[in-house]
Amino acid sequence: MTKKIALFGDSILRGIVLGDDNRYHISKDVDWQGIEKKFDISIENCSKMGLCVNGGKAKLSNFLKSSPNIDSIILEYGGNDSDYCWKSVSQNPHGNYLPKTDLNQFSADLIDMVQMIREHNIRPILMTLPPIIAKKYFNFICQGNNRENIETFLGDIQIIYRRQELYSNEISKVARIMNTDLVDVRQQFLQAYDIDKLYCQDGIHPNLEGQKLIVKAFAEYFSK
Repeated sequence: MTKKIALFGDSILRGIVLGDDNRYHISKDVDWQGIEKKFDISIENCSKMGLCVNGGKAKLSNFLKSSPNIDSIILEYGGNDSDYCWKSVSQNPHGNYLPKTDLNQFSADLIDMVQMIREHNIRPILMTLPPIIAKKYFNFICQGNNRENIETFLGDIQIIYRRQELYSNEISKVARIMNTDLVDVRQQFLQAYDIDKLYCQDGIHPNLEGQKLIVKAFAEYFSK
């Protein structure tokens, strides 16, 4: 019997890439169809660009109210949650800025989502985050903003990477606490020798080669 799986995440699971025209679009070349065929799985992609975990939680709640015929739900959040409002930082680098979602709140919302899924007798699956290429992302967010002010706020450009890694690590922590399956996408990227070549120019969205690694991680998970 074909298993039905829903993807709930942001632009990463949506397969969004930054094109040569500097505009975002959904890549039609991400091979989820190969996963479906190989493992007799039907995938419903409910991911949406820009979502933080609170938005994903609301979207999931509405989805579950319809009593969907779903076997598993994969959750991928944290990239937007760990980010800052760079326009505000650009205007005043000395403000007391926080990530879009507090780390503790992120963890609590993720736990709530796991519990919501289980209450509907559906299997929750968590996913770690592909790492950020800090230098690329820094150059990207400085476009149209005050580069010097953003650098002053950061102090160290690599804090962009470390901040996002905190949220990815929190996902792994929640998986342990909740005894939830975890697809370690991040490991696939960290093992790559030339990781820059796996990303679009913004340093946060995997390009088609990077998306192949994400699909590979899920193929390995489903083959177990």
